[in-house]
Amino acid sequence: MPKTIKSALILSLKRLKYRLNKVELYNNTTFSNVKFLGKARIEPYCRLVGSPLITFGDNFYANAHCHFLGKITFGKDVMVGPKTVIWGRDHGIKYGRAMCEQDHISEPVTIGDDVWIGANVTILKGVKVGSGAVIGAGSVVTKNIPENAIAVGNPAKVVKYRESE
Repeated sequence: MPKTIKSALILSLKRLKYRLNKVELYNNTTFSNVKFLGKARIEPYCRLVGSPLITFGDNFYANAHCHFLGKITFGKDVMVGPKTVIWGRDHGIKYGRAMCEQDHISEPVTIGDDVWIGANVTILKGVKVGSGAVIGAGSVVTKNIPENAIAVGNPAKVVKYRESE
């Protein structure tokens, strides 16, 4: 069997397995090294590359065109807006050696439970977003965000905290 047909068949079987477990992976979504702990919905044109693994908690949602790379752990009830990038690694930047030749620097990213990440957000390596947090659209998250915080901007800063009803 030609390699492309074999690859397509393996991918179709993986998608079927996920669908049976209430994980919806829409068209043109690529994925490798991912683990779903419950139901999830991933809209079209997302790229999910676990390096070594991306773990998704129950009731996860990612809108279209998201790109996740690295060791990332999502809690349950997380919503991610379109065109969000969560990047768990980057290149070294030491002087005297071309950046394209430097090793990757990896640090895990952790997203707590009940988090809402807006559209076009970038979350960089080593960041922990606390449970209940909200990250405003277009924000660049370079440092940890505490629980129930609402953070916006570039770099993202806490502007207030969610209040109980």
